[in-house]
Amino acid sequence: MHYPERYLVTAALPYANGPLHIGHLAGAYIPSDIYVRFQRMMGKDVVYICGSDENGAAITLRALKEGKKPKEIVDEYDASFRKSFKGMGISFDMFHRTSDSLHHETAQEFFKTLYDQGEFKEEVSEQYYDDEAKQFLADRYIKGTCPKCGHDSAYGDQCENCGSTLSPIELIDPISTITGTSPILKATKHWYLPLDKYEGWLREWITDGTVDGEQLHDTQKWKNHVLGQCKSWLDGGLQPRSMTRDLDWGVDVPQSIEGAEGKKLYVWMDAPIGYISATKEWAKQNGKNWEEYWKDDKSELIHFIGKDNIVFHCLIFPSILKAHGGY
Repeated sequence: MHYPERYLVTAALPYANGPLHIGHLAGAYIPSDIYVRFQRMMGKDVVYICGSDENGAAITLRALKEGKKPKEIVDEYDASFRKSFKGMGISFDMFHRTSDSLHHETAQEFFKTLYDQGEFKEEVSEQYYDDEAKQFLADRYIKGTCPKCGHDSAYGDQCENCGSTLSPIELIDPISTITGTSPILKATKHWYLPLDKYEGWLREWITDGTVDGEQLHDTQKWKNHVLGQCKSWLDGGLQPRSMTRDLDWGVDVPQSIEGAEGKKLYVWMDAPIGYISATKEWAKQNGKNWEEYWKDDKSELIHFIGKDNIVFHCLIFPSILKAHGGY
């Protein structure tokens, strides 16, 4: 049996708009901590990474609801997470923050590399706009009826009833969660990751564990529901997905790109890169080489996640890494 020289273990970044509960701990954090402690007892080279996910529309919505600034919200819940994890004895080697400047730099470098390599499709399209609030309605800023299951409180990025990933334009009878008014359509420019372009190698990787003829993972080690959800997405046909948003909180689209003003990275573009920026910070503090854990064939990357994060970790993040070309 082949054993890697080193392990990089990540636990899903908790979203900094609410406290942890027992489901979070039982789902991703206690199991990952047990696994890491076992590897340490075996004398293995293992790094255990996590951090607060502090960008995206849900943060600004919480701030709006509580009459606070987004920075106040993320500071409050980052402190809450750290207290909870300390109380439970969770033994992260690095607990980072996606509001940190190192993360912003790392995420922007990824985006700029993909942009320079021509990986993105730049499109001007009509998106919902709240004329009263004077802003576009991304993700959690808009609610409506799910076109898949009929749930009447689906968000612009996901239906939490059936789990379907959505775009705001798909919602039936949408309303703004800011003002409660019906939005209008207005043109805006965004950059899309062409997941349909990657469908061939993603299917090979999910089904056989190989990419370009090289064995990268053992599919027998993946949970059946993980494989099933990924195959369901693939069988349904992948679609280009916007990697940017019209928001005022988050990681800026690199300003050297024409039309970047007022644009932020989509939270699922920047959040998984948080694992990399956290590893960089750990390496800087401990005199290590972070690239050995992310770019060396002798290393193994293991994610502990919730089921609602499966496709983002198993389809979108791998697409970003492969498109970058350096991982």
